[in-house]
Amino acid sequence: MQAAAEPPPGDRENGQPRTVSSEELFDGQSEVFIRHNGVQYRLRITRQDKLILTK
Repeated sequence: MQAAAEPPPGDRENGQPRTVSSEELFDGQSEVFIRHNGVQYRLRITRQDKLILTK
C-alpha cells in the first residue's frame, strides 16, 4: 500500500482546495465512481477528452 501524499505547502493551511490530476484520479481508466452523501455519481472521460459527471 502506498503512503498518502502530503498536500502541497499552503494547500490546506490557506483554505485552498486540494488539486488532484485526472491521471491520478482515473489511474488509467476512463471512468470513476464518486459517492457523496450516500449517492453514487459517475465521472467519465469522453472521446473528445472532456469530463462528464452524472448521477
